[in-house]
Amino acid sequence: MSQISNPQLFPIFKTYFLHNQSNQTSTSLKTKFLLLSLFGFCLTNAQILNFKHLSDMSMRRGAISSAIVDDNMYVSNGYKDTDGNATIIEKYSIKDNRWSVINSSLVPKRFANSETYNNKIYIFNGWGNSNLEIIDLETHKKTKGAVNHAYTGNAGSAIHNGKIYTFGGSGLNNAATTVFSDRFQYYDIASDTWHQLPNMPTAREARGKILNDKLYVIGGFNGTSSRLVNVYDLNKNLWTEQYTMPAAISGHSLAVSGNKIFIAGGYNNQNFLAYFDTETNKLYKLSSNMIPRRHAAAEIYNNKLYIMGGSTASSTKSAIKSIQVADISEEALSTK
Repeated sequence: MSQISNPQLFPIFKTYFLHNQSNQTSTSLKTKFLLLSLFGFCLTNAQILNFKHLSDMSMRRGAISSAIVDDNMYVSNGYKDTDGNATIIEKYSIKDNRWSVINSSLVPKRFANSETYNNKIYIFNGWGNSNLEIIDLETHKKTKGAVNHAYTGNAGSAIHNGKIYTFGGSGLNNAATTVFSDRFQYYDIASDTWHQLPNMPTAREARGKILNDKLYVIGGFNGTSSRLVNVYDLNKNLWTEQYTMPAAISGHSLAVSGNKIFIAGGYNNQNFLAYFDTETNKLYKLSSNMIPRRHAAAEIYNNKLYIMGGSTASSTKSAIKSIQVADISEEALSTK
């Protein structure tokens, strides 16, 4: 097998959104694009990430969502290789390398989202799904939260300080899945209520993570794969920086380690593996032996990156149940 041992530092264009706030309750966006100089293109040497195989999921699933609590990972819903959408949430014990179904009464859906808070999993979104389902990880029982009146499929989500943020997607409120959304909102767990936020700068199916009080929305799809990284400052309640990557990516999964957001898989480039460094705002491409996949799930635990499920083609029959893990410690990523 041919292996590339050099990680590639992608050059990134940086664009700033300048904002004026007219009063405390409304914000007018005044956008001015400032194109800064291109970051230099360079190569450095590093180890290849070596993925190892773990115990397979109970069924082949793509377009899944995941969450991690303590030393367990939870995978929800998704499309099955036998057609139709799954109704299960399955637990993977990292210590035991074992899967078990903890609840099989979920609303069938694909391209949904799940986040965890106070030992509960919150499952929402997905095409045609306005339900918010809450799984108690002690009892494994399901309850329902407030109906989401702005639901989409293939959206991004992230959690911060008891609020679940969701953004982008397609098929807003059961519209056609080819209609892309710029909707941005949050669910307040304490009050069980949904609230609208300033729309995304660009409508698209999206993925994102929150680090240091900032939401990073990376890539996505709105007819073509996106090169954008949009940043929302949770303290200022504004979309601020924007970065343009030289490589477009969609159908990918994200996971966070320290100040790095790892990007795994992709619709067109299923071998894609990289990380976006939120301290330097640079993107580093990595090489690995990861099984090609898209619409998978990713989690990080104890300096290890786990990739689960996904598919390799448009047909649901291409869904896979494989889970792989690779070391992403500083030693593994460092130059020789």
